[in-house]
Amino acid sequence: MKIELHSHTAHSSRCGKVDAEQSVRMHAQAGYGAMVITDHFNNENLEYFPGTSLEQVRAWLGGYEEARAAGERLGVRVLFGLEARLQDCDNDYLIFGVEPDFVLDNPRLNHLTLPELHRLCGQYGALLIQAHPNRGACRPAPAEDLDGVEVANGNPRHDSRNDVTLALAQAHPKWIQTSGSDFHRPEDVDHGGILTDMDVRTSAELAQCLKSGNYTLL
Repeated sequence: MKIELHSHTAHSSRCGKVDAEQSVRMHAQAGYGAMVITDHFNNENLEYFPGTSLEQVRAWLGGYEEARAAGERLGVRVLFGLEARLQDCDNDYLIFGVEPDFVLDNPRLNHLTLPELHRLCGQYGALLIQAHPNRGACRPAPAEDLDGVEVANGNPRHDSRNDVTLALAQAHPKWIQTSGSDFHRPEDVDHGGILTDMDVRTSAELAQCLKSGNYTLL
């Protein structure tokens, strides 16, 4: 099974240029059996929507909801995730293994500290993976506050210094390693993900797959 772990929709990530249905269609054509919608959960994207913090989150979820509906029509399993940015720096963190109730219960989770976010993820059985930790202004977070790192980021417009991140991950053998296309535009499709013989149907099963190590990085 081929799974995309890092993708964005135009609805919920302002930097996204492809609507949710077209994104799912493109991934289906590229042979992905599942994909995780990891729209940006940060001040810029949330504050684009009006209302209270909870109302903003409900609107923000629209990208995932549109993609999931398209996946049901097109035969792609669309799973929920997010790419959170906190208040203290430009680091981004992929969160896998949760459902939308995670953000509905915690609409201001982007105001937490990293240790607080890591503990919250643990309470939900989720994984906290730092995305492209050596790209631009990003810096590797403390090892004890992470479950892993994205060692292969396929976005063609950024130098994510994947070789540096891979070396970092190899120095922390307990870390989970992930790969994702970081899909924003049509040309980004099929630049990453994982292959597994596990039949991943839910976000919880994806977390189990990543914990098991039963997959190959693309």
